[in-house]
Amino acid sequence: MLWTSPALAQAPAPAQLELRLADVARFAVFVDMTSVQWTGRTANLRLLQVTEGGFTAGAEAFWGGWRHEVIDCDARTISHAGFGSIRAGGQEGPVTGRQTPPAPIPPGSADDAAAKVVCDGWKPFAGVPVATSVEQAVGLARPLIETGAEP
Repeated sequence: MLWTSPALAQAPAPAQLELRLADVARFAVFVDMTSVQWTGRTANLRLLQVTEGGFTAGAEAFWGGWRHEVIDCDARTISHAGFGSIRAGGQEGPVTGRQTPPAPIPPGSADDAAAKVVCDGWKPFAGVPVATSVEQAVGLARPLIETGAEP
């Protein structure tokens, strides 16, 4: 018997994320490997930027946000394409901002680490598991931010 009643229908499960830690400094940056879309050697993707514990803007607590980026792996440039905040608890805000012109990726920066992960297959922080949710990434990142972990 097939049930087709809306009350019994189940929504498809959300896709599992693959969040690979790329950098830890004031923020932790994870590459969302499931978001990477290639056009030649140019990657469109999003990065999860996790804030330190207790981060607030106004009266709201935030986990961080999604940075939308375009990385040209051959030219080693990045174009920022918007940001969407993530409140504590996981509520995501809208993506705001417009795409900026490509700029050289500064060596040693979080953007450089993300480019190495995406373009070169670099896997820093071997002891940190790949996160499958934003909440898990926040739980992994915050202690590392506090201690200043190195790859």
